[in-house]
Amino acid sequence: MVQWRLLARDAVVFPDVVAVACALADPRLQHLAAGGGRGQVGVRGTARGRSGGERVTAELGRPLGRPWLREVEAAWAGPLSMWAQAVARARSRPVVAAPGPAHVWWVRSVHRPVEVAPGLRALVGSATEAGAGGGGDGGRAGSGVAEPAVGAGRTAGVVPRRSGHGDGLKRRGEQLFTEGLEQARAHVALHGHLALAHTGSRAGDGFDLGRWLAGRRVAAASLTAEQTAWLEELDPWWNPPWPLDWQRAWYRAREHVRVNGPVHGGDNLVGVPRQLERWLRHQITHHHELHEGQRQLLADLGLGHQEVERFHAWPGRRRPAADGLATARAYTARHGHLAVSSPTTTADGFALGRWLAAQRVRQHTSGHPTRLGRTLTGLDAWWNPPWPVQWQRMWWATRYRLAGPPEGCKWWPGAPETERSMTWLHRQRERRALLHPGQQQLLDTLPQHTGTQTPTPTAIPLREVSDQAWALICPLMPRQQSAGGRWREHRLLIDGIAHTARTDTPWRDLPAHYGPWQTCYRRYKRWLADGTLHQITALTLPTADHGWQIAVTRRLHRGS
Repeated sequence: MVQWRLLARDAVVFPDVVAVACALADPRLQHLAAGGGRGQVGVRGTARGRSGGERVTAELGRPLGRPWLREVEAAWAGPLSMWAQAVARARSRPVVAAPGPAHVWWVRSVHRPVEVAPGLRALVGSATEAGAGGGGDGGRAGSGVAEPAVGAGRTAGVVPRRSGHGDGLKRRGEQLFTEGLEQARAHVALHGHLALAHTGSRAGDGFDLGRWLAGRRVAAASLTAEQTAWLEELDPWWNPPWPLDWQRAWYRAREHVRVNGPVHGGDNLVGVPRQLERWLRHQITHHHELHEGQRQLLADLGLGHQEVERFHAWPGRRRPAADGLATARAYTARHGHLAVSSPTTTADGFALGRWLAAQRVRQHTSGHPTRLGRTLTGLDAWWNPPWPVQWQRMWWATRYRLAGPPEGCKWWPGAPETERSMTWLHRQRERRALLHPGQQQLLDTLPQHTGTQTPTPTAIPLREVSDQAWALICPLMPRQQSAGGRWREHRLLIDGIAHTARTDTPWRDLPAHYGPWQTCYRRYKRWLADGTLHQITALTLPTADHGWQIAVTRRLHRGS
């Protein structure tokens, strides 16, 4: 009879369990538990979670015909309140639910009923003990033996029940929280915050404060309002809605600001430690993607919206590698190479020439190709040659002059003219034996010149300046000195300067037609110092002289 009574318990309770489970699976009830009804079910604090459980039980009691559920839940926060808190926690932080204690349908052991198996095992043990006691009387039989066995079975076969409402576990939890809170107070007194890593934060007595705080962040919905207030009093951002690594970096930046004053974007973050500078630059670059609370914390450091705009307006600011790589891609698509001179600046103010020069220095310093260097090599295999970048730029210009720019590519500003490119090519072929093997291979890849024959030194015209232009330039020339011998003719030296500038060749390669290169070079330096050359470049000369005039102007700007 006792066995049937034990089995009948689940048979009677099972329909009610199914009805409650179906009601809890209703999306409307879960929406109410998550805070979608009148008022929100707080994810922090048991008081708010308990009131949410009462609303859930009140709504659950109506279709089940059990209005007294609300009174029971108000007197004792049972499994329904825990379920409501779990739903609210899952809705506030949507993550992939992993099997284990964090699941919404998990029930604490204190709320679980005793299974049938322990009760049946208790009955079997009672019956065995009763049978052993009856066998000792030998000839006794009948009702006298059966009655003790039944009586013993009724006494020992009662299904065990848990006593109390888990108050012991509750008190133990409060004791552990108090212990962790004392460790947190000590850490705040020493460091000023609670942004600890999840592991590796053991104090001197072996207490792992980082792991304890991580556990409190995960179970924030189970904390009481008083416990939450204690933690927020120690550190308002102990459980931020953004990554904890970000919060730790912010505290490091705050220490720098306390010592050195607020940071601002008007000086390109000069004087900030390198690691902190990188973090601040990343925050400025992604300022529009940050949480409003993160923006407020950055404003406390001095980086408000106005400072971020000032930083972006800084003309010589360093930009992230992604910006430089995007600019290099655009330049390659437009001009076909990355042999960029240092003064080259794009339309948006990005100093591409200096950025590429810095990457080349970084390649040589590291001694091996960096990841960014490999990406640039994919854009231009000769972006970082073992010879001067100017040589590589002239090679690209000569290649384009002979074969034409690739489809979709355009000439870059300041690209050399055809005559200058052909003069360069002739000189490189003359000194081929002195070139790097890689340079020799690149020269061999150039297509053959199919137009006018490559100029030779004997075929170079003697006069660069036309008679009409010389008539305008002559009044500007300084008077020749009478002492020290006869000066070489001014016009011949102007022709030599114009030829060197137009062909962009070294002074030592000046053809002999123009006299000694030392004389031409000294006269160039003297006329540059007294302003004569600047006056010549400011004149309005005939169209035929525009080429060498522009070349001289460009050379004056370079200061060479």
